[in-house]
Amino acid sequence: MTYEFELPELGNGADEGTFVACHVEPGDVVTEGDLVAEVETDKSVIEVSAPVDGTVTEVVADPGDTVSVGEVVLRFDTDGKAAGDTSADADADDLTPAVTRLETPDEETDANESDCEDVTPAVTRIGEGTESTGPAEASTDTIDGVPASTEVLVIGAGPGGYVAAIRAAQLGLEVTLVEKDAYGGTCLNDGCIPSKALIHGADVAHEATSAEHLGISAEISVDVDRLTDWKDGVVDQLTGGVESLCRAAGVTLVDGHAAFVDDHRARISTDDGEATLSFEYAIVATGSRPIEIPRFEPDGERILDSSDALELSDAPDRLLVVGAGYIGMELSTVFAKLGTDVTVVEMFDDVLPMYDDDISRVVRERAVEYGVEFRFGERAANWEPTDDGVLVTTEAEDGTTAELTADAVLVVAGREPAADTVNLEAIGIELDENGCVPTDAQGRTSRDHVFAVGDVAGEPMLAHKASYEGEVAAAAIAGQPAALDHEAMPAAVFTDPEVATVGLTREDAAEMGYNPVVGQMPLQANGRALTIEETDGFVRVVADAATERVLGAQIVAPNASELIGEVALALEADADLSTLAGTVHTHPTLSEAIMEAAADARDEAIHTH
Repeated sequence: MTYEFELPELGNGADEGTFVACHVEPGDVVTEGDLVAEVETDKSVIEVSAPVDGTVTEVVADPGDTVSVGEVVLRFDTDGKAAGDTSADADADDLTPAVTRLETPDEETDANESDCEDVTPAVTRIGEGTESTGPAEASTDTIDGVPASTEVLVIGAGPGGYVAAIRAAQLGLEVTLVEKDAYGGTCLNDGCIPSKALIHGADVAHEATSAEHLGISAEISVDVDRLTDWKDGVVDQLTGGVESLCRAAGVTLVDGHAAFVDDHRARISTDDGEATLSFEYAIVATGSRPIEIPRFEPDGERILDSSDALELSDAPDRLLVVGAGYIGMELSTVFAKLGTDVTVVEMFDDVLPMYDDDISRVVRERAVEYGVEFRFGERAANWEPTDDGVLVTTEAEDGTTAELTADAVLVVAGREPAADTVNLEAIGIELDENGCVPTDAQGRTSRDHVFAVGDVAGEPMLAHKASYEGEVAAAAIAGQPAALDHEAMPAAVFTDPEVATVGLTREDAAEMGYNPVVGQMPLQANGRALTIEETDGFVRVVADAATERVLGAQIVAPNASELIGEVALALEADADLSTLAGTVHTHPTLSEAIMEAAADARDEAIHTH
């Protein structure tokens, strides 16, 4: 007889959700308790289990449909009985699935300037697309160090890949991690860590020579080559740590390049040759790469990318920077503090175009104080070598051109996903219009056994977001309920001053239907900011006027990357303004500005008006 399976209670007060995945199709035989579907609410992804033994006769809901509690989503042929009940009307109320949400680790912004947009979860049912037949037989060609088979193949050892590999191994899975360049990925080797090391060195040099008004005078010299060597030592320590952590967890490490052959096999190319590796599950974590501007392809000498800039043995006398996004502004400030004459060319009308004007203004004005010159509304059109550097031609929107000279050009126009390196076509995975791999709330692609995490899966391109997604994917593969929640995902830009954000802006909140209330605390009224001469900036907190629930924050301040964690926790815990305003903060500290901003949103601020 036919059993109509109605969507059970979803928990957390949710009465509807999105039908994101169906794990059965008509004709499949299921046993009570088998996973049959997943429904995503605004809090988590709910795993829905079969309420009866039987054969699936109809899948009523399609992936992407909004389904409500009590709505029929599947039909079964139970041959006259339902497990645990002699009636076809077995009560589904006791079938409420468990809800789990993983915690979010922390790191830094990786590339907000990419053209990738947030990816809408897109999950197809098992059996759609390329046929899945289980792990293929291993090839007879072998290479020392490359296993013939593995439960989980992770491609890419950046902050998404190595975290996924370690978590999967901790959950008892056999894991092989393949990396073609360096463990730790772009963030650790060519991005987050080395750039922060150079920022620290440049700050020390600048502070030592700019404190005459405090009665402190100094003459210094900067050996950029030694500074770079120190930076490299920091990177080496951390990359070695990543390898040690992986091995300690039982992960098999392979230095090489992996590309899919078919649904359950990958070709591994190493310095010693090629071998075929069979896998049950795969996690693609290939990261991103710099976007190249036509005619400005990096050569490591006159035309530089961000990696080249981090390896210079001397600071150039004159540097032309193409792009005023977060990478361009971070490195422009570094070289300006090291004595370089820096000119920034930007097509938009201000720095950090992804942020509000009042945020961009603070960063721009500080850069101008350091001697950075800006040319907004212009693009780099061409260049030619000269006897002592380069001659760059820029073009404005009205067609007028200008010629600029420099020792070198640093091109930092953002990043794009590196999704075309592993032969995804072989397993039927198509990229979206921005070159990203579409995934669902667990990182699963259109192939049920293949996941994608980090930059390759799209915006936001953040190292800590990649690690978070890696943990979720590993948990999903291990059969644990887990889902992505980007609501409390912080982002930071390590400019001077730093910029950090989390959650919604006032405009975002209004567009989503909230009646936002905003509180703001200028650093000029913060005692700690005055004592360290860092009064440019502010803390802004956004909340829902009706409930006072904290919705987001924007911080422009020293150590904003550290301060934002408090508001991220508030979002994760569904805290309200009274919680932030009523929490006693140490005095004098910059963090008091968060307390004051929350109080300001309630019209209760003591030190601002």
